[in-house]
Order: sequence, then structure tokens, then C-alpha cells
Amino acid sequence: MYYLCIGEKVPEKTFKLMINNKLYLTTLLLSWIIAMPLAAQHKSGNLAIIDIAHTKGDSLKTSNVNIGIFGASQRMHGAQINLFSSSAKEMRGVQMAGIASLTKRANGLQLSGMTNVCSTPMRGVQMAGVSNVARGVKRGVQVAGVMNVCARSMRGLQVSLYNHADTLSGWQCGIINACSHHPKGVQVGIINMSGDTVAHKIGLVNINPKTVVDVMVYGGSSTKTNVAVRFRNKSTYSILGVGTHFMGLDSKFSGAVFYRLGQYLAVSPKLSLSADIGYYHVETFEENSNTAPQRLYSLQGRINIDYRLGKTLGCFASVGYGDTRYYHHSTRYRQRMLGEAGITLNINHHHK
Repeated sequence: MYYLCIGEKVPEKTFKLMINNKLYLTTLLLSWIIAMPLAAQHKSGNLAIIDIAHTKGDSLKTSNVNIGIFGASQRMHGAQINLFSSSAKEMRGVQMAGIASLTKRANGLQLSGMTNVCSTPMRGVQMAGVSNVARGVKRGVQVAGVMNVCARSMRGLQVSLYNHADTLSGWQCGIINACSHHPKGVQVGIINMSGDTVAHKIGLVNINPKTVVDVMVYGGSSTKTNVAVRFRNKSTYSILGVGTHFMGLDSKFSGAVFYRLGQYLAVSPKLSLSADIGYYHVETFEENSNTAPQRLYSLQGRINIDYRLGKTLGCFASVGYGDTRYYHHSTRYRQRMLGEAGITLNINHHHK
């Protein structure tokens, strides 16, 4: 197995790390498919308009300026700027390309329209329109439009829709953040996942190996039929879900998406009590008017009782209160008591 940009072997431990995470492996392979034909330029030579270089005592050619269509250098100490791809065994300075910037060792700035790849721990900044891939980040920043991958220790900052690191000792900011080990550092995002329980997470859904995941199917007086996923940690939980017929069964179709955050107390191994607050975004699919608004928001609070019937199956009941308002002027649309009941199905079979 090789890093496609420079022909270096990937260690077995790193390769196993990669294949164990299917989500980022898929995107990583797409990045490599993009970079592979461009990386061939490193072996076939460079197509440069300006190439200022000299040879040092170790017989390696060192480029100071490499500007053109495809750029390939043994050692780059300076600026490498090319229309399609820039490739170097070692880079210190600035490496820019319209599609891909590729190097074995980096200390500086990698900038590309699609993907940057560094096959050893880098120092500096990677910025790409699609993805950044590095075997490690000693001190640096990865910023990408879709995905950042650090296959070893990440000491710095990752900003993207999806961020992955083996060992996180810095910050991850994105929609989805994932790491295998988290000795120190912070994850800030919508969904934060870590392979240990010591991670510091700020987000709507936080998942670690001890998180209990339940699918909830229930009916109620707010949205009449509902499906949701509940993530239980040590004493807190969060719920993401969808519901239908917010306006009533005798009305046209209406629905809501919602997020709830709460605290629970385990009374016994099977029985627990909890309370939560939630935000509901409601779509009525009506033409907007004062009497029939197109969309609303609802703030709701509940107290709940859960009982575990078996290893996977449980049941629950809830009572609460909802305050529903218009978006454009926050005038109250309605307020009323809530009641719900349903079943839970545990999907990871892990209980405290």
C-alpha cells in the first residue's frame, strides 16, 4: 500500500487505522483518485514556465521558484505555484496548485483548489477546497471545504464539514468531528465522536464508547407520530427526531424536526426518570397567513419515565408543556400541555 503522491509505503498500523473508519476512508479514496494522475507528474518531470533551482552537496536538486502547469521538485525551498498540480519530496515555503498539492514533508503553506496531501507529520497550514490529508500535524492548521484527515497525532486546528484525527491534542470544528484518542483538546460541532470517554465535546450530539443509543418510536399530542434517536451518556442525553401531523390528524400534512437536551437519573438498573427541553421547527406546508402560517417554532419541556423491558426493548411515557410561536414576529400561536408514550429499541446493546 502506498501514498499515491510520492510512492512512500504506508505503515501497517496507519493502514489499519484508515480501513477501520469507513466514513473518512471513502472520502480519502476519492481524494487520492483525484490526485493519482497528477502525482504521475512527479516521476515524469515537471512542466514549468519558471524553474529556478540549484544542486546542494547531497546531490538533491533544490528549487526556489517553480511556476507553470505541472510542477515537480525533489526539494522545494521557496514557492511552487502551478495550474494543475505541485509535487515535491520536501517542501518549505509555499506550495499552491489549482487541483492538488502533494509532498512527503511539509513546513509551510499548502494551498489547492481540491486536495492537499502530506505523507509525514507536517508543520504549517493546509487549505483546500475539498480535502486535506496528513499523516500527522505537529503544529498547524487544516482548513477544507469537505474533509480533514490526520492519520496520527493532531496538534493544532481542523476546520471542515468532517474532521478526523487518530489522536487529538488540539481543536476540531465542524459538522462532524471524530477521533480515536483524545488525551486533550476540544471538539466543537453538531456531532462529536471519540474512541475514549475523556474527550471535551461541545455539540448537539456527543458520542463515546459508553454512549447508549436508542431508537424511539412513539405517539403524542404534539406531533402525532414520531421517530427519534436518543444518545445517553453518563447523566445527560440528547434526542434528534422527526414527527408528523403537528397541526392535527384532521388537517393537511404537517411535520416537525426537533432536538431535545436533558438530564436523567437512574432509579434502578431498569427504571430511570428524566427531564428535557426541546426546540421544534414546524412546517405546515400552507400558504403563509396569520391564520395558517407556513412555518412555526415550538419550545417544549418534558418530564419522562423510562422502563427497560429487556436487553433491547423498553417503554416510556412523557408529560410536558409546549409554547408555539410565529417566526417573523414571535407572537404566540398556541400553548398547551403535552402527553406522549412509546417504545425504545437499543441498537448498541451497551448498558451501564
